[in-house]
Amino acid sequence: MDAARLDVPAVAENLKKIRDFVRRYIDKCEGLESYKDEIVLAIDEACQNVVRHAYRDKDGNVAVKLSFQDKEFIVSIEDDGTPVIPEKIKPRNIEDIKPGGLGTFFINQIMDSVSFQLTSPHWVNCLTMKKKIK
Repeated sequence: MDAARLDVPAVAENLKKIRDFVRRYIDKCEGLESYKDEIVLAIDEACQNVVRHAYRDKDGNVAVKLSFQDKEFIVSIEDDGTPVIPEKIKPRNIEDIKPGGLGTFFINQIMDSVSFQLTSPHWVNCLTMKKKIK
């Protein structure tokens, strides 16, 4: 399946557009149908974090890149907002969850691999999540 990319302003109003983009892509990928809802949830949670935390009071974009090869779905979510220190991104203990604090927990439960890095030259935040189809 060819890779796909969506770039939109990082605002809450675009979260539905991102979810719809992901659903349309998954619908074209044989074997992903049964994983669609959980993958959409993980991507939505990650994009909500970009909307809430990356740009604070300034405008910015979020890029969502999707690919599916050799039974592995890969999504990369990029922004050039406030640099994130990967070591500070940790899911909370399930007993210590506050409203709005389940995103990282869900992402780590749903996806098989989650990695975060700052890429240069512009110090872009890049979250990569992978789901292997069995």
